[in-house]
Amino acid sequence: MNSDDLIALLRPTFPNANIEAVNQGNKFEVLIVDESFDGKRLVQRQQAIYAIVNAHIQSGAMHALTIHALTPAEYQARQSH
Repeated sequence: MNSDDLIALLRPTFPNANIEAVNQGNKFEVLIVDESFDGKRLVQRQQAIYAIVNAHIQSGAMHALTIHALTPAEYQARQSH
């Protein structure tokens, strides 16, 4: 699995999101900016993503995943700092 595979895995659930992923070996970091996160707590956002990738974590194809799940407004606020 590589970063493109991870993006392809997430895209059906987050079709309008800005998704960026990087990996070093089987350790991944993903940024998802999507309006569907609006009003959801961080843990709810992470659970939605883990539900998609959990089989890959259990198989060992993915060892670690760092998730940055932001609303568009949160992303804009981060960019302005």
